[in-house]
Amino acid sequence: MLTETKKLENNSYGFEDLKLSFSRFFKLLKYELFASCKTLLPIYCAVLIIGVLTRFALLDKVDFQSGSGHVSFQMEGIMSFLCFSLLTASVCISIVILCGRFKKSFFGSEAYLNFSLPVGISNHLASKLVSCLIWGFLCTIVGFSASLTAWNGWGNFSYWFEDENVWTVLRFGLGYIFWLSSAILLFFLAMCTGHIVPKFKRVVEILIVIVGLTIEGNVADSLGVWTSADAVAYFILFGVPVVFSAIWFTICYLILRYRLNIE
Repeated sequence: MLTETKKLENNSYGFEDLKLSFSRFFKLLKYELFASCKTLLPIYCAVLIIGVLTRFALLDKVDFQSGSGHVSFQMEGIMSFLCFSLLTASVCISIVILCGRFKKSFFGSEAYLNFSLPVGISNHLASKLVSCLIWGFLCTIVGFSASLTAWNGWGNFSYWFEDENVWTVLRFGLGYIFWLSSAILLFFLAMCTGHIVPKFKRVVEILIVIVGLTIEGNVADSLGVWTSADAVAYFILFGVPVVFSAIWFTICYLILRYRLNIE
């Protein structure tokens, strides 16, 4: 199978293959989103519903405090705990589902089909990355929306969209996407590395994530201590995750290109 994959990478499509790469990328992305939405969308909808119900429980406490304040307090505590638990579970389930999709597509039952397609490994990796970015960003929005709804945080929400604050929100939003991209590719790298060290797979995956995050954090901290110039601050926010994303992507590509062993 590895030989066939190399032949696909070294085929003679030339510029025609490059021309069609975006079309193939979007087809892969569409398939990834459809494969994940069956599980993730119901979970995110449940989080939003629980957020609304939690808010109703808080309103009931205020309205009926003199009559049944004790019962309302219990309901408020139960709904708040349920909302927080579901928020945490939605993040964990999203990570498990998306990591499972990556392993299944590259190392599991779907790998033979994927590598029989006239699509390079880079396109497969890019589609996985963008799919995870979309779900990660959507999970973040759902989590914030549910939290603001449940605990009445919408009152000051418009403050962040005033003229002097909107650019700050956009800047940190883009920075969040870049750092999220770096974290996702680091998880990909951990799974690829664990694949070539099957005897200690889980230990290697955990170590790769810890070491990678530590290196990124130390580099960002070192640049911040070195100088406080605006250019360096922008580089920490945008440049550092882009550099590490390129490094993690390249290593993943090389492992999948030369060390792939489909189970």
